[in-house]
Amino acid sequence: ELDRYVEEVGRHPVLDRDEELELARRHRDTGDVAAAHSLVVSNLRFVVKIAHTYKGYGLRLLDLIQEGNMGLMHAVKKFDPERGYRLISYAVWWIKAHIQSYIMRSWSLVKLGSGRVRRKLFFKLRSERSAMQREAEGGGGDTRQALAERLGVSESDVGEMEVRLAARDFSLDAPLGEDTGGS
Repeated sequence: ELDRYVEEVGRHPVLDRDEELELARRHRDTGDVAAAHSLVVSNLRFVVKIAHTYKGYGLRLLDLIQEGNMGLMHAVKKFDPERGYRLISYAVWWIKAHIQSYIMRSWSLVKLGSGRVRRKLFFKLRSERSAMQREAEGGGGDTRQALAERLGVSESDVGEMEVRLAARDFSLDAPLGEDTGGS
């Protein structure tokens, strides 16, 4: 399924700067849907590349790609070709925003929060902790305080997010363990 999608995406040529500029102007000025379609399909392989960077969150890669595609389409609608940069340079922010929003919505039924601090913690906490452990090579110290300083947030924000990330939702249909006394 994924291989077939990647193969199909690879069939669409990447546009050069002049082709992209002409299509973007035509879409902006006349609402040409075919021009927008060409802009989208020529950049789908980049969405796949970005989605791969988020595959460590336990969600299907095709779902991440789909959300990234929504971000790409949003970017095409808002793109101003006269600014002097390429579409994908602009679209990368929309693609990431849509994927990150999907991950946050899918992570837990209990809302993790969508403020700037919580988004930052959600996406940076694990990588920063790993980086600190590599740097310290087993050294001690108050990890929560150091993480808070590195991320520019309070210790309580770090602690709260650690608790939320450690506890995933459980299915109500999950079988009960032997020690629970259930049937």
